[in-house]
Amino acid sequence: MWLPDIATRPGPRYRAIAAALHDDIGSGTLPAGAKLPTHRDLAWRLGVTVGTVTRAYAEAERQGLIGGEVGRGTFVRDLRPAETAPEPLGETPIIDLSVNALAQRPNEDRLRQALVQLAGRNDLSALMNYPPVNGTHRHRQAGAAWISQTTGMMVDTDRLLPTAGGQNAMHLALAAVTRPGDSLLVERLSYPSVKPLAALLDLRLVPVAMDGEGLMPDALEQAARAHGAHALYCMPRLHNPTTVSQGPGRRRAVMDVCRRAGILVVEDDVYGFLATEDGFAPLAALDPDRVLYLTSLSKSLMPGLRTGFLLCPAPLMDRVRTLLRATLLGVNPLGVELAAEFVLSGAAEEACAQRRTLVAERQALARRVLTAAGSDPACPHLWLPLPEPWRREDFTRALLGRGVRVTPADAFAVARGDTPHAVRICIGGQERPEVLEQGLRVIANLLAEPGAMGEALV
Repeated sequence: MWLPDIATRPGPRYRAIAAALHDDIGSGTLPAGAKLPTHRDLAWRLGVTVGTVTRAYAEAERQGLIGGEVGRGTFVRDLRPAETAPEPLGETPIIDLSVNALAQRPNEDRLRQALVQLAGRNDLSALMNYPPVNGTHRHRQAGAAWISQTTGMMVDTDRLLPTAGGQNAMHLALAAVTRPGDSLLVERLSYPSVKPLAALLDLRLVPVAMDGEGLMPDALEQAARAHGAHALYCMPRLHNPTTVSQGPGRRRAVMDVCRRAGILVVEDDVYGFLATEDGFAPLAALDPDRVLYLTSLSKSLMPGLRTGFLLCPAPLMDRVRTLLRATLLGVNPLGVELAAEFVLSGAAEEACAQRRTLVAERQALARRVLTAAGSDPACPHLWLPLPEPWRREDFTRALLGRGVRVTPADAFAVARGDTPHAVRICIGGQERPEVLEQGLRVIANLLAEPGAMGEALV
């Protein structure tokens, strides 16, 4: 039974409890999966009100440290990267289907060529100077070409900045459209990095209901009105984790709400290159003065380039440049120069075609083996709602015991008590399709075994 020492911690009691949670989880005193005391029990033992503990747990959950479900309790989340989580003793190596990456092998020859070309340049030493915060004209040209290739949008390079990957673009965009203490509207299941970023920027996350086409416009308008929110982060195409994409009518309806409510939108389109045949018009194309559009080359080329692009409304450019200068001075010129070479030479477009073929093959394999999982056929992951009586934590634990790792829905949940019993299964990262097939068959077999649920509870 966890009992923190908060007597010497400064500030309000709820912050002291949240800080103790942070420290004890970081030190391993509270391991991943540990069940925390109930609000009432911890309040009685610490001599504080139940409301104080409730606020403390809410703050820790906002930071992504803990999670839970009404009626089952509150648990410590596993904060370690997937590759460092323990493997079952005495078993074969884990088949990791938790990392949303795409097999990198198709780009190796092109990478060698680009590196040789870069090494032969006469101005190589100039790349080692402090980079311009806007990037060079060539870098912005590459970003505009990339966005045009993957969305059909024609981009003004004066509104474009190269970034250190999608994470950096996301940070800059959120910091540009919010102030500490603001509410940020997000899909009720959202990319997990939005939670630590919101904590860093001191934002309150407000979940918005979704259906089979993503964000529900009426729910978005109600949430904005109820919380006084004027910023939205969303992933309209190939949503992570649910795989849904907003149709044309839904996208227009969402932007109509944003105009009426004065909402600025951060649009995350990192998977968009996989679905260029769908005629998708990004939100940024519908209202370029209201949308900050971000994309990245991590999924399409390779994560190590650490290159992304952020397209901003003109009035926000000065603020975004100031934020970039204050945090990075500028983007690593070697990485963005390599990225520009890939894009402007046509190698990036070629890699996208290879990735789309890879995902289509993996999706076909998944549909043969695991018929229960739903997914857009262009998506690099599956979304698997679990049949009763499975619970996401139990199913994930049972799978890990059989040598397969997936991600439970609570990793993506923004609010307590609104989390479906489902898991995300990533199908693109395994180099060998036979290994992926083996992992999918383990999942299918577990779903088919009527006694497996009881086994998971032993």
